[in-house]
Amino acid sequence: MRLDAYSDVALLEQNQILVKVHSNQEKMQHWANHAPMNFLHKYYLVEAERNRVLDEKMAAMDYYDKAISLAKQNEYIQEEALSNELAAKFYLQWGKETIAQAYLINAYYSYARWGAAAKVDDLEKRYPKLLAPIQLREKFNFNSKETISIKKSTDQIITISNGNILESLDFVSFVKASQAITSEIKIDKLLMNLMGFLIENAGASKAVLIMPKSGKWVIEAIGSVGNIVTTVLQSIPVEESQEIPVNLINYVCRTQESVIFNDAAREIHNFNDPYILQQKPKSLWCNPIISQGKLIAILYLENNLAVGAFTDHRIEVLNLLCSQAAISLENACLYQQAQNYAQQLECFLEDLKQAQLQLIQKEKMSALGNLVAGVAHEINNPLSFINGNLQHTSQYIQDLLNHLKLYQQNYPNPVPEIVRDAEKIDLEFLIEDLPQIIDSMNLGTARIRDISISLRTFSRADTDHKVACNIHDGLDSTIVILKHRLKANQQHPTIEVIKDYGELPQVQCFLGQLNQVFMNLLANAIDALEQSNTGRSFHEIKTNPNRITIATRMNDDQKQVVISIKDNGVGMTEEVKARIFDHLFTTKGVGKGTGLGLAIVRQIVVEKHHGTIEVISAQGQGTSFVISIPINDTMS
Repeated sequence: MRLDAYSDVALLEQNQILVKVHSNQEKMQHWANHAPMNFLHKYYLVEAERNRVLDEKMAAMDYYDKAISLAKQNEYIQEEALSNELAAKFYLQWGKETIAQAYLINAYYSYARWGAAAKVDDLEKRYPKLLAPIQLREKFNFNSKETISIKKSTDQIITISNGNILESLDFVSFVKASQAITSEIKIDKLLMNLMGFLIENAGASKAVLIMPKSGKWVIEAIGSVGNIVTTVLQSIPVEESQEIPVNLINYVCRTQESVIFNDAAREIHNFNDPYILQQKPKSLWCNPIISQGKLIAILYLENNLAVGAFTDHRIEVLNLLCSQAAISLENACLYQQAQNYAQQLECFLEDLKQAQLQLIQKEKMSALGNLVAGVAHEINNPLSFINGNLQHTSQYIQDLLNHLKLYQQNYPNPVPEIVRDAEKIDLEFLIEDLPQIIDSMNLGTARIRDISISLRTFSRADTDHKVACNIHDGLDSTIVILKHRLKANQQHPTIEVIKDYGELPQVQCFLGQLNQVFMNLLANAIDALEQSNTGRSFHEIKTNPNRITIATRMNDDQKQVVISIKDNGVGMTEEVKARIFDHLFTTKGVGKGTGLGLAIVRQIVVEKHHGTIEVISAQGQGTSFVISIPINDTMS
């Protein structure tokens, strides 16, 4: 009652109504959780009404149908009737009169079966136009003392009073079919229900439903006696089918008029249809299904055994069913479109994630590459100057020392002042140590030159195609970049890096991207080792040192290289392993991880190099990432 008066009150009172309804719904939901067969349909009906007043039409449509379906399933016939009536009012307010009519007819029949004669009279008075097609009083001599009940277990009609309310099983079958159709939103199941009813109750030996798709008419469902549904949603073009009279279908499509032949062999000469001339059906009926003035489907029925199979009464029931089917088909198509849109949106979001990963990867590699390349360049210039001068300096010093020795040989008795100065500067030590200093300087510059080469190797820019590269160079350069994290500090001794390199050929790859993979995996291994050190003393760590093992080898068929990066850290749980490559998933604390690193790793290995990556881990036993990539990628 509160929601019924919602639109007639002020905004403040509307808010109060919604608050009260929300409070009541919380109680109803609690009851529905414990006894859904008694309360869930009530909860859905109130949700439908709440969404109606909030103008949430799609949600309201769904909740009305759920309420009707559950009320019917649990045999709350009075609330099934009420749900249909309220749904009809909703569609009338929306301007969907055709849809409203179908729900109102269902409400009318439900109230009649419940025995609510006064309610039936009320509906007839308020909606004479919408209820006119069924002509229930005239057709079945209904009066206020007659009621209907339908036993699901026996599918029999039980009448009270004089039993004149129904004269045919078709009426009851229609009610059941109408309810089955309105309760189904998925197009495939809807078509199966419709075909099943037509074959079992419409007097047809074959039923065919034709619908438009991409500007053409196609067969979406075919039913026949003994095999109720043979094809569903196979979208067979009408012109290519041998199951229907194409000329007749085209006529109905063009004129949007129903065509019936009680003795097809004699009456159908004007159509000159090859199918009918060959198959010689006894009776046939072809009917357009129209919704809001638009042709949405064509129903074709035929009977091969009897003339006059489609009687006036049966056609009347079928017309009612077609009106209901029009609404249900339209709703099912809308639902299918919504599902398709949702699937497209899901694909779009996935593409967006991949684009985000690629963008982040490119930005990270670009920024890191530019930084490293810049540092390498700045180091290289003065290094070349120092290295070149050291070579000359080494030669000059050697020449001076040789000259000094020659002087000492020819003048073994220098003056006292020279003797005192030689003692002061420790000339003998100087002559011995100076060449060693020059040698150590040469070693230092060679080490700096190696680091510069590693930096340039790591930061190399990838081309638009794969090139032959040495995987070990990429691994070594990454280790150099992370050297500062491997060194000993106050928290832990030096992290050991064990290289177990096999004999590998040159691999066709994007080495810059693989360097990013190595960087992520090695950095994560260091993080895992640092985490494993928590609560351990320096001595304990030294006794069981942190270790990273990098192994490379060829696989058994010699077509792929296998790279393994293993740590002896804390390991992972099965739950973490299952999600380790998920987008935005991280086990690190806030501000320490983005959840993108391993997702990017997987993308580079699997999508860019058509390889595989797997994680082998158990809690307390460390973690190993195993990468396999083809030597020559034929899929590039």
